[in-house]
Amino acid sequence: MIADSDQAVAAEPKARIFISYSRKDMAFADRLEEALKLRGFEPLIDRTEIYAFEDWWERIEELIGRADTVVFVLSPDAVASEVALKEVAHAASLNKRFAPIVCQRVADSAVPESLRRLNFIFFDDQARFEASADDLAEALQADIGWIRQHTEYGEAARRWSARGRHAGLLLHSPTLEVAEHWIVSRPRGAPDPTEEIQAFVSQSRQGARLVQRRRRLMRVFVYTLLIGIIIGLVGWINQAYIKDQLNWYWTVRPYRVTNFDPYVLKAETERTLKPLTRFRECAKDCPEMIIIPAGSFMMGSPPTEKDHDRNEGDENGRQHKVVFASPFAVSKFDVTFDDWDACVLVGGCPQTTDGGFGRGSKPVNSVSWNDAQQYVGWLSRMTGKNYRLPTEAEWEYAARAGTTTAYYWGDAIGKGNADCKGCGSQWDQIQTAPVGSFKPNKFGLYDMAGNVWQWVEDCYHPNYTGAPEDGSAWASEYCTRRPGRGGSFLNQPPSLRSANREWNAPDIRYVVQGFRVARTLGP
Repeated sequence: MIADSDQAVAAEPKARIFISYSRKDMAFADRLEEALKLRGFEPLIDRTEIYAFEDWWERIEELIGRADTVVFVLSPDAVASEVALKEVAHAASLNKRFAPIVCQRVADSAVPESLRRLNFIFFDDQARFEASADDLAEALQADIGWIRQHTEYGEAARRWSARGRHAGLLLHSPTLEVAEHWIVSRPRGAPDPTEEIQAFVSQSRQGARLVQRRRRLMRVFVYTLLIGIIIGLVGWINQAYIKDQLNWYWTVRPYRVTNFDPYVLKAETERTLKPLTRFRECAKDCPEMIIIPAGSFMMGSPPTEKDHDRNEGDENGRQHKVVFASPFAVSKFDVTFDDWDACVLVGGCPQTTDGGFGRGSKPVNSVSWNDAQQYVGWLSRMTGKNYRLPTEAEWEYAARAGTTTAYYWGDAIGKGNADCKGCGSQWDQIQTAPVGSFKPNKFGLYDMAGNVWQWVEDCYHPNYTGAPEDGSAWASEYCTRRPGRGGSFLNQPPSLRSANREWNAPDIRYVVQGFRVARTLGP
């Protein structure tokens, strides 16, 4: 489940650019604004961003604060403009990155001190305007990831200061560790973090240490209180077991009673469910499920299918028939960060990074096959039902939803059907899309192609010779490779075919790896 070598790094986001200029250079500023827009940037300029009755300078400060880079249009009028120089001074106080450009040449002594030592990009030759705009665009993209974080942490630090340095606005793990790494990994030539940012991160670390100390004291108190009972009544029980029991009693059980018990399907209700019926066995933050009907299909791809791979058939390259005697349930969406973080909240799952793509309704990523097993085990304990990863046969049957084409929408990738490299979506090769951003298949399942790879239950085999014909998981006693299906936002279209198979080690975490869940239905 490894992306093509040319896909290892997703395209970085474009920058927000504040344009500082003299009113007498407005025609040039208009042309520059359009040039930046055409190159994918988000210009911030006072005349278009400030609305009637707004406090003018307060809005200018807010725009500069939001900007990743401040482009200063140098001209004799600009260096004589009190407003333009005031904008430069405010941006310098925030340690913003400057990109000075020359509209009309000025004496070196007239250039503001904070800009004088920087390299200029010259726009004084109208015949080379587009070439100069290309040079500017390339410069603005340099170290944009670090610069964008400078902007985000600066905004967070200013909110913290504006609210009287309220502890509730401080950073917490793992975001705090990311911020600390960001400070020490400043690229050469990038602006220093402001004193306000450094104080914000420092106070966040002090707050985290205080919380850790309080937690340690609480654990010591609890262990001391229980030590006599442990020795006298259950001396053979170790501390790990006690810790699990305490977590169960004080955290997990109350959460299950409130969020799961009233919503779990009764046996008689479950027996009445029809194919394609939807159900959810919790109040919120757990997967919504869809009943997949019994039936059969030809698993794999025929040798005539474009991009067919030999691991998609038996040793002779042929497909094989799989029959599902009973219906089963599959989650409507990939497991989201909302779902995953609910498990983390009560200690059922480990913390995982979002890769910078955001959490909430985004599919969980950077999870291993072992992590996915931990989640379905927790979900099974919460509901008393058999939640699990889908088998490889179940996954393909559910993905195809009765189709025999390369993709569940046809034989061509088309445009806007999924998130991948070349799929034609706004997220292609940049990041994951929120679940449900594309049309579902005929079973009502979303994102069965692209976005994130989906772990399945089986052990990986190089072809289908000897594969089960009843849709059950194909296991092995010693399994070091687990299959992934569906492709990801970093992969090219062939990886999104319904028959495509890849694999990875069960303990590997990668930003393109996620999963969805299945559930065995009662008789």
